[in-house]
Amino acid sequence: MNLRVCLLLVMSLTLFGQTSTTQLGGTVVDSSGATVPNASVIAVNEATGLRYTQTTTDAGLYAFPSIPVGSYTLNVESKGFKKFQLSKIVLQINSPATVNATLEIGAATETVMVEANAETIQTNNATI
Repeated sequence: MNLRVCLLLVMSLTLFGQTSTTQLGGTVVDSSGATVPNASVIAVNEATGLRYTQTTTDAGLYAFPSIPVGSYTLNVESKGFKKFQLSKIVLQINSPATVNATLEIGAATETVMVEANAETIQTNNATI
């Protein structure tokens, strides 16, 4: 078989293996550092408005194992706490991101908006 044909076949197989998703996860804690179980975590794609919802585990963990890339706003709510909101979380292909949330005690009608553009921390592997 011709070398060029072999290279073309290998390259085309590689293209089919690529996805346009990544992972987003983190931990939800209160102001004392205690985990918050059963909190509602909603990731909203800022371009499309699509919403993805998860509930934290007993250990306060949440995960979106396969979420489309793009810019997101993360909303976290739990009874007895102010709503947490972080905007402009940019997710990139095959770059898992970790976004942790700290909830403050208060009414659910109150919102704590994080205005700063926080860097997402990629802790799943050593790739920069």
